Amino acid sequence: MARPHLFIRSLRIAITASLVLVASCFHAFWRTEARAIGRPSAGTIGTVTITTPVKAHLVDGSTVVFRKGASIGYTAVEGNGERFPFMQSSGGRSISVVPFDSIVGLETFEGKQLVAQSVIVSAAATALTAVATVGLLKALFGSCPTVYADTGTGPILEAEGFSYAIAPLLEQRDVDPLHVRAGRDGVVRLELRNEALETHYINHIELMAVTHPSGTRVMPDQNDHLVVVDRLRPLDAAHDRVGRDVLPVLSSPDGQLFASAATTMTAAHEGDLDDWIDVEARDLPPGDSVAVVLRLRNSLLNTVLLYDGMLGGRDAPGWLDVNLQRISSAIDLAEWYTRTMGMRVAVGGAPLPATGELWQARLSDVGPLAFRDVAIVLPRPSRNARSVRARLRFVADNWRIDYAAVASTITRPTSTTVPLSRVVVRAPDSTASPANDTAAVAALREADGRYLETMPGQRMTLEFDPVSPNTASDASTTYLIVWQGWYREWVRGRWLAEPVRTTAWTPGDAAMVTALRRWQSRQTEMERAFYSTRVPVR
Repeated sequence: MARPHLFIRSLRIAITASLVLVASCFHAFWRTEARAIGRPSAGTIGTVTITTPVKAHLVDGSTVVFRKGASIGYTAVEGNGERFPFMQSSGGRSISVVPFDSIVGLETFEGKQLVAQSVIVSAAATALTAVATVGLLKALFGSCPTVYADTGTGPILEAEGFSYAIAPLLEQRDVDPLHVRAGRDGVVRLELRNEALETHYINHIELMAVTHPSGTRVMPDQNDHLVVVDRLRPLDAAHDRVGRDVLPVLSSPDGQLFASAATTMTAAHEGDLDDWIDVEARDLPPGDSVAVVLRLRNSLLNTVLLYDGMLGGRDAPGWLDVNLQRISSAIDLAEWYTRTMGMRVAVGGAPLPATGELWQARLSDVGPLAFRDVAIVLPRPSRNARSVRARLRFVADNWRIDYAAVASTITRPTSTTVPLSRVVVRAPDSTASPANDTAAVAALREADGRYLETMPGQRMTLEFDPVSPNTASDASTTYLIVWQGWYREWVRGRWLAEPVRTTAWTPGDAAMVTALRRWQSRQTEMERAFYSTRVPVR
């Protein structure tokens, strides 16, 4: 999974026709259904037979393609394969046995056409060479697609995309504010990376540009609609469920993060999983709404739920590739996740929606890697009410909050769409100049059946040609990335060899309590590993 997280902002119930595109010289752009296969445990009777094409990514950077499938035993993968050297799409030689000890990851492609050059070159573009694999990848977590921008001091992480879209039916669209500015030539440049052991299927990427008065800020609200917030000021009070005064922690974006109290986590049980923060804003100017502005990201609780829960048994490959391909199963999972996870916000004294929810707003999970600025727009208890009290409710320790404030002036801006102009990639031959990959541009320009597929270690530069510049001295321009897609987690052999569960995983409070207990016991270890390891990109 890329983010070690879990999924959905929205459930996309659509089965899109696959479209094989002509690949460029370095990347593959076609829709696949990748299924990661792990090494069977000792004592497993017989072998696992894969009848669809299989790719084995090896620790030396080479790739073995079994075009007619393979048999997976306890020690090796066997079949009629071709081995291609690192960063080469020709010169393959026959090979019939690949020991597991030499394999970084194994994927299958079911029901789709394989374009030989695309398969080989896509795999060869990975940076998982012997130097970067054996020791590092044992503790590596996923990260979903990430984008970086050079702010003058080197690449800075700006956003992570569709963090919990772990299957095609859970394809997700995200809107993330960026701190990037156009270069001297007016072009906005972002670096797209795959830094995880997963395959990304990116459907669409574009920018939105918003010109707004200096001193105001642009960000998405809880529904990914854009807002301009003004008159931002600190909250007057903030207390969590156990009564801690958390206002000092939330008062400035300084890296001091809110986390749930250990006693709250320990007390969580089936039927009552939650923590909350009660916030208050006083002496508000006239108006009928208010926005709670947050800078936040998720903890790794979702990661534990995914890795130790959903993918924690030997049935994980089937769970991903069978259960999540069924619309009914995907809907059940999505409904449970929506009810349970995220952040639900209720305003004291304000009328509840007619739909029956006990809150006025809900914020979806955003992922554990990149902080996101959001404005949760809320009604006041009555028009021109001078004070607002709201409860931010969530599963215990699901959030890390760096900053919270209130904005009493909220407007809806006009945005300009900035389409993708170029995807600049490095040639396999390091002496060649970078080139515009027109196949990648075609795959990403529209939200359609064409997908850019990226493999671990790949990166490319996205270029967006300038819009008409605003020359007003009292105006600023904010860019937001709009992107859509899904990803497939590579199931590691260790997960199948040492499963943490032996029965079928079922979404529900019991699964969440189990994840909470494991997260509480491993928090320090997991955070250290997650925030210090990435698949190297080249």
